[in-house]
Amino acid sequence: MDTHFYIDNAPPTEVMHVLMILTRGVGLTPRQISEQLQASYEFRMQKDCSYSPRRLFDLGLAERCQEGQKTLYFLSERGAKLQNIFGIDPRLALDLLHYLHYTGDPLKRKYFWSYRRCCQILWSGNLAVSPSELATIIQDEMRSSFSGLDFNARKGARFNGTAASCVLTWLRALDPSPIRRLGEPIIPRIMSSVELALLALDFFYKDKGFHLGDPVVMDERFTFEVSGVFFWSRQSLVDTLRVAERITSVVRIDDTLQGPSIRLMKPFSVTDI
Repeated sequence: MDTHFYIDNAPPTEVMHVLMILTRGVGLTPRQISEQLQASYEFRMQKDCSYSPRRLFDLGLAERCQEGQKTLYFLSERGAKLQNIFGIDPRLALDLLHYLHYTGDPLKRKYFWSYRRCCQILWSGNLAVSPSELATIIQDEMRSSFSGLDFNARKGARFNGTAASCVLTWLRALDPSPIRRLGEPIIPRIMSSVELALLALDFFYKDKGFHLGDPVVMDERFTFEVSGVFFWSRQSLVDTLRVAERITSVVRIDDTLQGPSIRLMKPFSVTDI
């Protein structure tokens, strides 16, 4: 069982550079990746150059295999898709990387749970709290949500301010960023990406256990939770979902006595972009 709640230091800039240098056909070791980035882009990876390739693997953007004692990384099909998006729209690519962290399966990697909860705490509190404060909340929730784990073990279940800082680093990389300064309110992002709105809605349906076609009233709770995936302004989310209803067959919106009601008609994932 994975007990790694700690979010390793794989910063956005490094992860994106590694993503851009990987290929579908030829595997590279972390050391080879580092050397190629230095030679081709004059980009220097951190001393432990395994963090970012491993993060891409966890996100489903890279595959890996063993060749003797060496671990080789190469692009997955989804990684090739995101690599292409990055070449066209780097801002969208960073939002997609955030989304893959936020929606990652905690049964496979517990740090996906940590990342999501950090984001949800920031969003619900409407405040960019310090890494130490964020870590304290996560530590308490870890013990209540995963009571079967041994939190006194020398290795495994742990989380601290450094791990929380890694989440804040990813959120600061978003453009526009929802975080200006620590101790200040979260800044709802004014955005109009139909693709991101559909991704957030798809996650909401899965997370709540709704079936495709189930009607959901677009009330205050709905807009709060769906907009929180990307830290969106609630109004810009609603406006964008209405645009999505006009130009795609993925969603339908009906006016009811309870207010606007939305239906997700088909799944929508990163590979659909």
